[in-house]
Parts: sequence; structure tokens; C-alpha cells
Amino acid sequence: MDGHPHFPGIGLRNLKSAFSAALCAAIYFAIDRNPTFACIGAVYGMGNDMGHSWQQGGNRIIGTIIGGFLGMALFWLYLCIDPPGDQRVLLIPLTFVGVVVLICLAQMFHWPTAVQPGSVVLCIILFNTPVDTYVSYAINRMVDTGVGVAVSMVINGLLPRERLDRWKDALLARRG
Repeated sequence: MDGHPHFPGIGLRNLKSAFSAALCAAIYFAIDRNPTFACIGAVYGMGNDMGHSWQQGGNRIIGTIIGGFLGMALFWLYLCIDPPGDQRVLLIPLTFVGVVVLICLAQMFHWPTAVQPGSVVLCIILFNTPVDTYVSYAINRMVDTGVGVAVSMVINGLLPRERLDRWKDALLARRG
């Protein structure tokens, strides 16, 4: 060991993740939409195989849906208490309630690993969304995440590791 950091190799999952995110970005730029959450969904949705993709993508989609609807409900409650939406400090207890409910819902639906992505969406809706667009914002995040996860699943389905390994072996055999 020479004490220098070793740069890891670039594997197939790495390349498929990058391709999925780039494809989402291209699709979203073509329709003049911000690709951020679709790209995040694409990276979350890429697994070692389709089973892992379903698990990872499912975590992200289920979490985003739970966090999105919960965020909308809590933001609506906040606006009932403070219609102009000026007293943002009121969101602190709603965040506490939201995280507790989110964890309970994730467990109830047997997706405990959906808590982290769900809490991200919940907090974004509560703290980073304009008062007049919280519903459309939350729905757009759910749709964008679904698109990203779907793109990764399609890429993973079309380019399973076994197929890519065969192509790689055939290419190496030609060179050797």
C-alpha cells in the first residue's frame, strides 16, 4: 500500500445510473422542465438487478408519495392556522407531527426504508415551497420521481448485467 487513495473502477451499475440520470435530464430539457427530481429518482431506482431496482425505486416512490401527500395535508393545516403563510415557525411542530406520521405510515405499508426519501419530500414541501404552489409542487415531485425510477427500471431491464457481461466478454475476445 503506497498511502495514496485508490480510484475505484467504473462498474456497470455506475454507468447505468449515469445513463439513466442523463436520459432523464435530456427528456426533461426537451419538454422544458426541471429534471432535478427525475434524475434523483433515476439514481435511486438503479439497482444491481431488477429485484434491487424494484426495492430501491419502490422505497423512493412510496416515500415520495407518503411524504408528498402528508406534506400537502400539513401545509394545508398550516394555512388554515396562518392563511397568509407568514408565521413559518408554526411549521416546526407540524414537522414533528409529520415525521411521526410518516414513520407510522411507512411501517403500516411495510416500507420502512421509505422513511428517508419521504422525509426529504415532506421537509422540502414544508420549508421550501411557495405558499401558493404547494399542491402542484408536491404532485410534480411525485410524478418526477416516478419518471426517474421508471427510466432506471427500463434501462436495468434492457441492459441486465448478464447481457452486458456477455457483450463485454465478446468484445474482449475480439481484441485478444
